[in-house]
Amino acid sequence: MRSHLESGLAQTDKTVTAFLEQLVGEPVDAHERRHVMTRAVTPNFLDVGDGHPLLGRSAVLTGRKSAQPYVHVESLLVPSRLPADFCRQLETSSDTIGRILTTEGIGFTRSPLPGPDRHRAFVFGDVRAPEEHLLARTCRVDVGGVPVMVIAEWFLPALESFLSPSERGMR
Repeated sequence: MRSHLESGLAQTDKTVTAFLEQLVGEPVDAHERRHVMTRAVTPNFLDVGDGHPLLGRSAVLTGRKSAQPYVHVESLLVPSRLPADFCRQLETSSDTIGRILTTEGIGFTRSPLPGPDRHRAFVFGDVRAPEEHLLARTCRVDVGGVPVMVIAEWFLPALESFLSPSERGMR
């Protein structure tokens, strides 16, 4: 049985940021941001060749007022397929990927992928994925039918208080 969280995320055409902000009733920002340039290995979900430059990003989406950590996110992005302003904002602001997509007016589609492995990091080998989480999922984001990023998300226990009492035991 799917939880309200899982069903809501599957049905929304909004960004995860917009969905999350509506759920928790406060703006969220990307904290504990980490960026690293890396190279693609094949095969991959981004349809890029071996050695293609990728940007790895890790962040925790945190409530602006409450400082509660809501989602741990790890992403692999293809910078050559995204506007330079998008990439610059990722590097210099605490804006989430979803907020930047919206601000820049970039339309996207999201497709579920298998994973993530809950015991290892998606991008950074030295950062472990959260052991405690309500839901973990991985998706590919396309712009104009072209893959631009793969995102792994772990929805953290702080979200539990925003779910109905019957959903809290569904983990």
